[in-house]
Amino acid sequence: MNFVTKLKLIVKKIKLKMNKGKIIKILIICGIIFFIYLIHEPVIDMLKGLF
Repeated sequence: MNFVTKLKLIVKKIKLKMNKGKIIKILIICGIIFFIYLIHEPVIDMLKGLF
């Protein structure tokens, strides 16, 4: 199971437990985590290229 499917499953579980105000906050947090994940991939590739 990859990172993206894990995130989607976590979001689904959270949606069932939380109300709408909390869902929005959690989606923002997940968005930030996903954004960092997208950025760190090319950074790791660049580091691999250096070594």
